Amino acid sequence: MSTSVLSHRSLSNCTRHGNPRRACRVATHAKLRDLSQWRQEGSGTSEPAVAPELSRRAVLKLGAALPALAAALAAATPPALLLAPLPAAAEGPTLPSPAVAAALDKALAKNIPKTKTAVALRLAFHDAATFSAGAKDGGLNASIQYELDRPENFGLKRGWRIIEQVRADLKGTAAEGVVTDADLVALAGAFAVRLCGGPAIPLPIGRPVAAAARQDPPGRMPSENASAAELKANFAAKGLSVQEMVALSGAHTLGSKGFGDPVTFDNAYYVALLQKPWNNTKDAMASMIGLPSDHVLPDDPDCLPVIQRYAADQDLFFRDFSAAYIKMCGLGVAGWA
Repeated sequence: MSTSVLSHRSLSNCTRHGNPRRACRVATHAKLRDLSQWRQEGSGTSEPAVAPELSRRAVLKLGAALPALAAALAAATPPALLLAPLPAAAEGPTLPSPAVAAALDKALAKNIPKTKTAVALRLAFHDAATFSAGAKDGGLNASIQYELDRPENFGLKRGWRIIEQVRADLKGTAAEGVVTDADLVALAGAFAVRLCGGPAIPLPIGRPVAAAARQDPPGRMPSENASAAELKANFAAKGLSVQEMVALSGAHTLGSKGFGDPVTFDNAYYVALLQKPWNNTKDAMASMIGLPSDHVLPDDPDCLPVIQRYAADQDLFFRDFSAAYIKMCGLGVAGWA
C-alpha cells in the first residue's frame, strides 16, 4: 500500500491540476483510498493496525508538496470562511428586570426621604469624579466607601450608610446578588432626582466594584474654588463636554446651596446663575448662595449659552441631565462608553 494515509503522490496531484477544486478532490480521494487499504491490511491481525513510518524520501516530498496543497485549499475556499472571526461576546449595559426594579424601588424609597436626597446624589457624583480617561482608572465603582475621610468627601458617611441600608433590605429579593454596591450608588442618586420631581433616569446595572479597601487616586475632584477654565479641563479629562458639565452642575439645585427649594429638582439653578444673586451687596446672605465654582459659570462664554437654554427650558435640562448622568455613572466601566 501507499506509505502514508495522505500519500505524497496524492499531494503532488494537487500541483498538477489547474482547477484547485478538482485538485482537492483528487487529494481527498487518494487519502480515502489509502486509508481504506490501511484498515483492510490491519484488520486481519489481532494487534491494532499502525500506520507505517514514512521514509526520509517520502517525508521530504510530503513537505515540499504542503505549500501547494495550502494554496489550492485557499483558492478553493472563500477567505471569509477561513478568516471568519468568533462571535463577539455579549457586553454592555443591561436594565434591571421588572422584579429587580420593583425590589430596588421599595428599598430606595424606604431609605431615601427627601431630606436625604442631596447627600444621596452627591455621593454618586463624588464616586464617579475619580475617573480619568487618560489613566483609564477610577470612576463610579463604590470605592467612595474607602475615601470618606478625604476632605472633599466630608459629610458623605451619611450617604454611604444609605447604601448599606438599601443593600440589607435587598436580601431575599430578586435584586440580591444582581445589583452591586456601585449600582446602588448610581441608583440612589437617580432615585433622589426622581423623588424631588426630576426626570426618571433609566440606569443599567452590572457595574464592577472596587477591590476591598482599594481607593481610587486622589486629587481628581474639581475644587469648589475652581475657575471655569479649570472646571472645563477637569471634566474634559473625564471625557465629559462643556454642555455635559453644565447639565450635571444642575444637581446643585438640591440641598442647601440656595438655589430655590432644597428638595425640588428643577431648573432654578440656571435661573439663579443668570441673576447672580451673590452680587447683591444689600443682602448679607446672598454671598452664601452657591459655590465659587458656580459663580464663574455664567461669566464663561462656553457655559453661558447652555445656562441660558436650561433657564428657559426645563424639559431640555431634564433630558440633558439624564443623558449626562447615565454617562457619568458608566465612567470606568468597560464597554459602557
